Amino acid sequence: MYLELLILIQIEKSPKHGYEIKKEIQKDLGYLMDVNHNMLYPTLRKFTDEGFVRKHRNEQEGRPNQYIYEITEAGREKIGNLIKEFTEKDAKHQIEFMVRVSLFERISQEDRIRILHRRKKDLEALLSDIERRLDEGGEALFRDEVLQYSISQVKGELTWIEKLIHSVT
Repeated sequence: MYLELLILIQIEKSPKHGYEIKKEIQKDLGYLMDVNHNMLYPTLRKFTDEGFVRKHRNEQEGRPNQYIYEITEAGREKIGNLIKEFTEKDAKHQIEFMVRVSLFERISQEDRIRILHRRKKDLEALLSDIERRLDEGGEALFRDEVLQYSISQVKGELTWIEKLIHSVT
């Protein structure tokens, strides 16, 4: 779902053709993800069919025609709904969470807190599971190193989420 959100955000900034959308998303989040044509163009087609974007053909001499995508009012509304929509399944995926946090200025304080608490609850369950696996022991030294590192990452994110909760309340 985060990809849909990122695509609409790029088109909302200004009308763009597909390659520009891909390039801008990768410029912002290239270290987290790759946007490929098999994800981008079916999503753009779906958004056009659902009325969230309009496309206009840009004819070019000596080059293939391009389609320029432009946001509609329904697309702007869809952005807000996608940001607020944060399920338990979404809470398990760091990128889903991070994209929404980066867009917190667009949603209410209540929705921010709900998203933060949902992610926090998922991380606490994950931390408990990792610590349980570490306590089970075993003879795999590097397995334990990975588990210890995972624990430090989860604890770090939980600390950050607590700071965010305090900053939005």
